[in-house]
Amino acid sequence: MKFVFLMVISIMFGSVMLSAHGDSVDDMHDSAYQLMKNGEYVKAIEAYTTILEMEEYDETALLNRAVAFATTGDDESSLNDFSSVLDKDPQNLTALNGKAAILSNFECTSYNDCGPLQSLRILEKMLEIDPNNEEILQKRNFMFTEGLSSDSKFAMFDVRDTNGDYIVNIQQIVRDKNGTLVSVIENAGTDISPTLLTEKYLDSREEVAEYFIKEIVKIGDDDYIKWHYEIIMSDSEKERIFFGTNKSQETVPDGENNGRKMFMKIDLIVALFPAVNVDVGDSNMKITEVFKKI
Repeated sequence: MKFVFLMVISIMFGSVMLSAHGDSVDDMHDSAYQLMKNGEYVKAIEAYTTILEMEEYDETALLNRAVAFATTGDDESSLNDFSSVLDKDPQNLTALNGKAAILSNFECTSYNDCGPLQSLRILEKMLEIDPNNEEILQKRNFMFTEGLSSDSKFAMFDVRDTNGDYIVNIQQIVRDKNGTLVSVIENAGTDISPTLLTEKYLDSREEVAEYFIKEIVKIGDDDYIKWHYEIIMSDSEKERIFFGTNKSQETVPDGENNGRKMFMKIDLIVALFPAVNVDVGDSNMKITEVFKKI
């Protein structure tokens, strides 16, 4: 009988839990599965490879061999097997979970070579498939918090390093109490989290902005999704306010503690500005434009 091996892969943020699958009797599968249970992973790899030579696509063999490869430290081969399953079944949560777990341990050397970012995006996809899964939610949040820690910033990138995938322009316009223009400043540098959560945040601005538009635009030969929104910030009535950084944040669920629901804030867009003071009675408008290459 075919079974997907049940085990724990001890890597960065959790485990890959694999469940029973299939109901046909297959002696080769039984033997391979027994090897997995006995911890004889190299022999199990050989057994599942033989099965796959006989049957080009056997989901159980691919998933179990992926686990065996990961256990022996052959992450690349494990990723290949998980990817083969996802080619046929893009919403296979077992394969997605396994691939995300392995990628989370890879280094992040650049925007285009960042295993943890790929892992984070996979976890976001899993939440799209299973939005009420608390385990996936916790893993996703963990990846964000790790990415924003002092020793690792894979979850955010300078827009100039995204190879044109993202363009961000933010203006802050200040007028005095008489409506006279005081200053117009633009972001001097911006970091963005190139994730689905950022896109959802941008979509949600339609509910709070004085003016909002989302459209497809062409820049050169490339098509982009463009978000444009304008928000009038509260007038300063009590004291002068200094601005030098602008953060776009999302508050997300973060489990429970003693029966109380917990939440956390995640930075999605962080823009640096030249220093500006907003005086008492001034009005302050922020205009944001974000482009994402399609």
